[in-house]
Amino acid sequence: TIFCLLVFHILVGCFCMQCKVQTERVNKRGGKKAQPVISSKRGDSVWTYNYNSALSGVYENGELVEDLLFVRAQNKSSDGKKYGVTQSQIPVVSPKNKLAEKDLDNIEFEKVDYDKLGFDHLGVLESYGVEDPRVVYREKDGYYYLFYSAVEQKPKEVVSRLALAKTKTPRDPTSWERVGPLFPTIYWSKSAALILRDEKGEGEPHYLIFGDHDIRMAVTYDLITYKRLPDFFLQTRADHFDNSLVESGPPPMKLKNGNYFFIYNSAYCCVNTTRPDFHEQYNAGFLILDGDDPTKILQRSEEPILSPELDWEVGTGDNLGLVPNVVFVEGAKPLGDDKFLIFYGASDSVLGAAVLTVTCDQFLSSIKKFNHYSMKRICSKKKKK
Repeated sequence: TIFCLLVFHILVGCFCMQCKVQTERVNKRGGKKAQPVISSKRGDSVWTYNYNSALSGVYENGELVEDLLFVRAQNKSSDGKKYGVTQSQIPVVSPKNKLAEKDLDNIEFEKVDYDKLGFDHLGVLESYGVEDPRVVYREKDGYYYLFYSAVEQKPKEVVSRLALAKTKTPRDPTSWERVGPLFPTIYWSKSAALILRDEKGEGEPHYLIFGDHDIRMAVTYDLITYKRLPDFFLQTRADHFDNSLVESGPPPMKLKNGNYFFIYNSAYCCVNTTRPDFHEQYNAGFLILDGDDPTKILQRSEEPILSPELDWEVGTGDNLGLVPNVVFVEGAKPLGDDKFLIFYGASDSVLGAAVLTVTCDQFLSSIKKFNHYSMKRICSKKKKK
């Protein structure tokens, strides 16, 4: 019996959550290679730089009516500096065609124009702009919850504070109710991904995964006040692609096996780039989180699932290349059957898209469904024989 149980626990502990992720860039737009979804050089936007973008849906009576893309947008500054930019703003646009798997080689959005501005900087705490949105729609109350970086321009530096705003009409810039910074005692905070768990019933917590450089986790019961958990949730690894920084990606999404698929962003140092003052490469990795207890990490990727490869991701050739060698994921949408459409910023200049296909070993996943006591009964029966 003891030997049988030992073998079972070794199988569960070592092999159960070995999932693989296949990445395919989409949006060919008439060519053989993937092209940006939004690029000002193609006339898609009046802003120069259009990148790190969140994705959410418009719902009526519980049905998805359309998708909304919340774009981080900036213009080139007029001060003559090569890499100078204006404050970040967040226009909101919809796709011209459905974001369905069969239509992903021709993704086209409404023109990102000034009349599409959905969320703008306001007051001293946002004097340098509003950045890096993540959005979650809550069917229970009909609100869209926008987590963003409120960036303040100080005399000698800029300071980012993770902030929250909510609305029922995300296209209306006057409708947003600002909650303010979520962790006012922390000097620097940003990048938050919410795990909404209304299906668990009243009294159960929701989880917020946030931070850059290292990632932390907080719990909330009302989506307004957040309590940080004491330990780091995810930290850098000296011998991997994420040795310099880890940062939250889009909200985690459910897999068929009941666990969460969480994409995180990361940086690797040091590499040569086309920008003299920048020596990192940004990649995306993933975690598998326990569906019953998201504080538990079941698997962490050994290799990146997305890295800068194409010229508009690396920032070479006839491209904008504000911050070269960067891919950064903030928007995602489940397509069904453990496939996910992601939108990612490239070189902090344009927006790309890709489909991620997650495959988890079905046999080993099914092993996890056996609990210790079920296996003990099986082992006991074998012993009696």
